[in-house]
Amino acid sequence: MEYIIEIGAILLASSLAMILHELPKSVVYVLTGRHCQAEDKYRIFKLHQYVDPVGWILFLICHAGCSRPYPYRLKEKDTNVAIGLTGFLSLGVMLMAGYAFYHLVLPYLPMTLGLDARGEVMIFLVQTSWYFIYAVFVLLIVNLFPMISSDIFLLIIAISPSKLIPLMKNDTMIKGLLIICIVLGGISSLAVQGMSSLEQVLGFV
Repeated sequence: MEYIIEIGAILLASSLAMILHELPKSVVYVLTGRHCQAEDKYRIFKLHQYVDPVGWILFLICHAGCSRPYPYRLKEKDTNVAIGLTGFLSLGVMLMAGYAFYHLVLPYLPMTLGLDARGEVMIFLVQTSWYFIYAVFVLLIVNLFPMISSDIFLLIIAISPSKLIPLMKNDTMIKGLLIICIVLGGISSLAVQGMSSLEQVLGFV
């Protein structure tokens, strides 16, 4: 049962992190993009499209994965900047909200909801909350790789459009490097270290 609870927590937490990271970017795209179609305003709310199946599997096996962004039609510099910044801002907000829930709300749930502090429901909530924060850290690190689908890529090509072609040519190599880092545990190690450092800064340790 412990393994089932952990697997469920990883899948739910990573899915929430993916959706809450990508949906705000899609909303900004519709609001600022001058090349989006009328149907985009409805398509962006199909939440399942943001959950990357490969990223899901990698989260389960390697404890690190990625989300799937909406297929943007990016032609304007200001839209690229807005979407890229929104991506990083959403991750920052999720981190703060995740830590607030984990440390300030979760400990009081057994008393307020009448749950068994050592019961399966509480174990699932605790693990889901922890893995949510962890998944957000992973997405933050992954989005620092300048792949076509990453937030940093949008900011780079907005600031320096001449970088677009070189980055596109090297996209496969960059993705390969990311996969290697995930498989070898580099991303997960950085995420754990990041969580530990931020907890010390916030005074939770």
